[in-house]
Amino acid sequence: MKNAALYEEAKRLYVNEGFSIDAIVELLKNHVSRKTLYNWKVANNWDDQRKAYQQENEDLQKEIKEIARIAIKEAKANPTPHNIYAVVKALSALKLMQGIQIIEDGNEEKVKNISKDTIEFIQKEILGL
Repeated sequence: MKNAALYEEAKRLYVNEGFSIDAIVELLKNHVSRKTLYNWKVANNWDDQRKAYQQENEDLQKEIKEIARIAIKEAKANPTPHNIYAVVKALSALKLMQGIQIIEDGNEEKVKNISKDTIEFIQKEILGL
């Protein structure tokens, strides 16, 4: 059972989180060898699973961006509380999908890992630049 749990964690780290085999060896130090991880990766097609997972996330991000654009246009045309709330929810979902981490430091918020696409989206759709 211990191996099954290690396998699932290693697979999650590789497929979903994008860690390298070497990084996973360090994270699971003294629990699983590099050779074992490599064998699991090859035997179970983790590379194909990783590509599929990444493609699925890219497609979902595109859909959420489109929803956010529609919500923003609707809120600009008709700025009701409902439409503004829809914009906030769509942008929150987009932030989650893109892995933007907001860290509160007192009253200040610091944004880390914001992508160039997100900056362009904010400038174009929200700020109208």
